[in-house]
Amino acid sequence: MIRLATLSDLDQIWALRLETSALLKLRHIDQWQHQNPSKETFINDIKLGEFFVYEKEGIIIGMIAIKSGIEKTYLTIYDGAWGYELPYLTIHRLAVKKAHLGTNIAHELLVYAEMVAKDKRINYIRIDTYFTNMNAIKLFKHHGYLLRGWIILEPGEGDLRRLAFDKKWKD
Repeated sequence: MIRLATLSDLDQIWALRLETSALLKLRHIDQWQHQNPSKETFINDIKLGEFFVYEKEGIIIGMIAIKSGIEKTYLTIYDGAWGYELPYLTIHRLAVKKAHLGTNIAHELLVYAEMVAKDKRINYIRIDTYFTNMNAIKLFKHHGYLLRGWIILEPGEGDLRRLAFDKKWKD
């Protein structure tokens, strides 16, 4: 079941963040290898009502941030352009527990994000990932997201470049 996260979920969310960081490191992907996303980022997402968890039998096995408003790091896009200049939602912090990879949890979370967008009367979503995160790239393309170029995250550690994707559907 996908539901809005609460602050009482924070320990499980943080454990999933750490597990995901370790998996990405094992795959030689420099995503989530530094301070971000921080615990404060998750707390802010939860307080804003923009963080959702996939829960099964009391265990959080997936998570996703579905953010409203302007994503500052998306204001400049390189080697391309966004497909549309329309109101959009942004997906961040999509992760699934290692033991549940390949079980369609990520698929269900992306479908849920589209439902949230439709409820807000928005038909456009943007998302980004690391250049070598082939699993995420394949997932996004499978869901109809188009590669539009690349963006640079806010200052931090590691490689800040990310591939930028978007998806629009009919009203």
